[in-house]
Amino acid sequence: MKLKLLDINEYIEKNNLKEVTSTNIYASGGKLDPKGLFSEEIFGRLGSKERRDTFGYIQLKHKFIHPECYTIITSLDTNLSALINDKRKYKINNGEIIEDEKGESGVAFFVSIFDKINWEKLDKKHPDHLKFVIDNKDKILIDKFLVLPAGIRDIQTSTKTGKTMIQYSEITDLYKTLIQQNNTLLIQPGSEIGTEIIGPMVQRIQRTLIEIDTWFKDRMKGKQGFIRKNLSKKVIDYSGRFVITTDNTLELGYVGLPFNYILKLYEPFALHYIFEKDKTCLGLIQNFLKSDLPPEISDLKRFFTKLTEDSTIIDEQLKQTLIEVAKEITKDKVVLYKRDPVENRDSYLAASVRVDSEGYTLAINPLDLPRVGGDHDGDAMAVIALFTDEAIKEAKEKMHPKYAKSMWVSVANITDCPYKIDLDAAAAIYSATRR
Repeated sequence: MKLKLLDINEYIEKNNLKEVTSTNIYASGGKLDPKGLFSEEIFGRLGSKERRDTFGYIQLKHKFIHPECYTIITSLDTNLSALINDKRKYKINNGEIIEDEKGESGVAFFVSIFDKINWEKLDKKHPDHLKFVIDNKDKILIDKFLVLPAGIRDIQTSTKTGKTMIQYSEITDLYKTLIQQNNTLLIQPGSEIGTEIIGPMVQRIQRTLIEIDTWFKDRMKGKQGFIRKNLSKKVIDYSGRFVITTDNTLELGYVGLPFNYILKLYEPFALHYIFEKDKTCLGLIQNFLKSDLPPEISDLKRFFTKLTEDSTIIDEQLKQTLIEVAKEITKDKVVLYKRDPVENRDSYLAASVRVDSEGYTLAINPLDLPRVGGDHDGDAMAVIALFTDEAIKEAKEKMHPKYAKSMWVSVANITDCPYKIDLDAAAAIYSATRR
């Protein structure tokens, strides 16, 4: 996932956003403060769709380091990190940062010398970070900060114990802190005031900006984070989610799926095959359903759903017949399987299908675990059935290790092969063969 900085000024102008200046919730008359963090004038009417989509902004009275760039910049050079974090004093000489007891330090000083720094002279430990800074020099220093739509963090009131309680999210408290700190600067952007006077205040505001940024990132990452949690909620027709197990008898480029789930994943093909080509199977299903009439499409759909819940409800003859149906309908098919979050090309794989007679899991070759970041702690993967010849052909050409050469090269490093034996597997092979 690549970071791309937003041009905040351009976004504000393009969307005609309004400035938030007050920390008050209510104004006189019991109305929401029109300049506050819950303003209906800024964010839209309570309960409206507009209120969940419209940002506001805070006009900062000094320039600051974009919080998403702070770690990147401080990682470039130890002197730069010490300067920004107010650890040691420096001066700028011909674009070079030089330690000097009579110099200055802190965010305010860094902002004042930002355009004078010769970035090419900095340590090259992180060339990607340096390139990012050079490419985004016009966006790194900010004097405006966006405020999340009020509808996402809206005010809540309750009347427990006979008193009206007002509740709102932690992010609103951080915005209030930012506004209060910003107001203490008592200067306008561009004012010529010494860094020794405003330095400590600027440093505090910079920390608050980073706290807000961290608040967002903490709610984005992890299994319960915004990305994975919401991706998991997406529903795709003819797809399933399975706990993965490994099977070293599986050929690379194959996955093992239980027959009963295959019938549901490829339901249109299963229905067509049974109705048009396998009257024996249709008769066995009719007997199972104890029906006087041949089953209809809706009856088979319900039957397939019951099978995914418990495959032991059918006898051995019907089971073997359905296994053969599953083999026939997947003979030339491939599935896509992925482990969220999808970050790059390696996150998606295509595979041919082995029909398994038992189980509730997705079996994969152990060599597939490293590239999807899987292990044996109950990881789940999504499986998507492909129907059309075009989709199957493209999946084979781009994502199937048996047909696509690109699958044998890591997306992160062209000299690295994603399929490799390491860690526990390497230790086991060593122990088994050392004599």
